[in-house]
Amino acid sequence: MKKYIYIFALFIISLSACKKDEVIGGTAVQDMSGEWWVQLEVVDQEGEVLQPYSDDTYYSLSTYNTADNSNTQMWFDDNESFWQVKGKVNVNVADKTFSGDNVANQYYESNFSVTNGKILKDAAIGPVSKAVTDSISFTVTYDDDDDHLIYHFKGYHRTKFPGDDH
Repeated sequence: MKKYIYIFALFIISLSACKKDEVIGGTAVQDMSGEWWVQLEVVDQEGEVLQPYSDDTYYSLSTYNTADNSNTQMWFDDNESFWQVKGKVNVNVADKTFSGDNVANQYYESNFSVTNGKILKDAAIGPVSKAVTDSISFTVTYDDDDDHLIYHFKGYHRTKFPGDDH
């Protein structure tokens, strides 16, 4: 009789071990999310380049989903590496574009605007690893910039190769 109890117990255990694993999905803006390395060009209101892009200076940027996993907004966060801005910008996931007008800054009381935001799939190459990665470009203006300058950024999605980090 004990033999049948053990066999029955093993049968029950084996059935419970056959649970199907849950499929883990991504976020609504996963194709636009990530860590980025960006370079800066500064232009005045007349379009004159005051500071050209530099091969030596990169700034950190993060883009990520909102808490409600919206497919129309994402967080835009410069990780306090340049002007200290963080806010929700509007996105078009299909076109991989983003923008925001008078976005409330979460780091300190101010607003900023993002225009011409675009992510291009596999359009960049890591500077050291030569790994193909996505590119990003956008323009930012800051309401607390007394000179009313225009800041153009361009860069690439972090490859996670140490030589490509700045």
